[in-house]
Amino acid sequence: MAKDCTDIDVVLRQINQRLRKLEKSDSEKNEEIGRLNRLNSMKDVKIHSLEMELASTKSELADARERIKELEEEEDNDEDDNTSGTSGKPEKNSSNSSVPPSQESIAARELRRTKSLRKPSGKPSGGQPGHEGHTLKTVAEPDRIIRHEPAYCKCCGRPLEGIPYRKIRKTQIIDIKLVVETTEEQYCEKVCECGCVNNCDAPNCRIKYGDNLRALVTYLNVVQCVPFKRIAEFISDLSGQKISEGTVQNILKENSGKADGAYEEIRRRLETAPVVGADETGAAVGKQLHWNWIFQNDQLTYVYQMKSRGQQAIDSKFPKGLPNTTLVTDRHQSYFKMNVKSHQVCLAHLLRNAEYLNELDTGQDWSRRFIHLISHAMELRRAGIITLRKIKVLNTKMKKLLGESLTHLDEEFESFKRGILKVKDYLFTFLSDPHVPYDNNASERGVRKIKIKQKVSGCFRTDSGADDFAKLHSIAETAMKNGNSKFNAILAVVQQ
Repeated sequence: MAKDCTDIDVVLRQINQRLRKLEKSDSEKNEEIGRLNRLNSMKDVKIHSLEMELASTKSELADARERIKELEEEEDNDEDDNTSGTSGKPEKNSSNSSVPPSQESIAARELRRTKSLRKPSGKPSGGQPGHEGHTLKTVAEPDRIIRHEPAYCKCCGRPLEGIPYRKIRKTQIIDIKLVVETTEEQYCEKVCECGCVNNCDAPNCRIKYGDNLRALVTYLNVVQCVPFKRIAEFISDLSGQKISEGTVQNILKENSGKADGAYEEIRRRLETAPVVGADETGAAVGKQLHWNWIFQNDQLTYVYQMKSRGQQAIDSKFPKGLPNTTLVTDRHQSYFKMNVKSHQVCLAHLLRNAEYLNELDTGQDWSRRFIHLISHAMELRRAGIITLRKIKVLNTKMKKLLGESLTHLDEEFESFKRGILKVKDYLFTFLSDPHVPYDNNASERGVRKIKIKQKVSGCFRTDSGADDFAKLHSIAETAMKNGNSKFNAILAVVQQ
């Protein structure tokens, strides 16, 4: 009987233990259910928020599409310089005329992305076989060495201090260390035995900015086209030193004055250069439109700005012309009034204009033959297979092409032909002189910085500020063309 009671007690204890486990498991499940419910509730809130954002985005997208449609309709009805002004004529853009990309319509911009005057080479994009690659190079003597040694054995945990090591590899890290340094220059005097008091020449200022900081301010404004306010913010964030926009302007003006000698030397060397390219572009100075002129070659860049776009602006810098120079330009008539050795017309401009004629009348082949003749001459130059006979043949074909009557075509054809006839003697100058390029792209790249500066900063506020920028830009670009650092060139000007 006692044994039966004992068995019953054991069974009851086991049942109680199972009940407690079930109660614990049920409690844990309830907690998990509560957590899942809270998580589900949070997800519902998030989904609702995303649905609201999606609805708002759809509304904004619909408004944007409607605005784009309105702009396209306005451009279709707008008669400006981008169109020929005659119904049915193709729109002029940067691919078929001298219209800058900034003045193109939305449709023309999209077309330019998928259309180019360049012919496909058939080669894959990227580096070609045989192309020399470039990578970071290690130095023999680094500025600092940090040695990484294991401290404990990963097997038994014993310390490894004092145990000889073997170097298995090295990694060099190239970084920039930004340090602001304050130097105090103390100026002393000495009294000679004769009683004369001798003083060192000292600047009349209590504190000033150093050469490196002055060069950095100039580099940011002239080379990187950073506005005054952002330069001041950059210097403040970098050094903690507050600098005003007026101080930035004073630094640029002072450095511009120091650059006068180098700037004039660039101009003098261009006067005797055998080949020079020239171009001009407009830029706002205050509320007036001024013109920035560039005269440049492979080694020199000379930029200046004037109110005039005529002969007066050229004569102000080159009064005797460039008598020993072949001048590469577009067809702006002021260049052809200069005293030069010869001219070369930019063929890239002519090809774009001829491309417009192709679009204007797809049934004719005159402009296509013109493009083929110019392209063939350029290909002969690239291949280096120029002979006197080939030059004579090209001139004969061009003379015959320009002698054809185009009165049965649109008046644009006759206008284009009349323009070519004025410069017909300067189409193939580059075939007789290997140093003369057949386009003026280098000059256009040189004045592009003026447009970048204008887009970032809006305009030049003063005439002297525009002169300062042109002067320092000329020196920086000349340094770059000769394989030197633009920053180091500006620093050399500052340290004068």
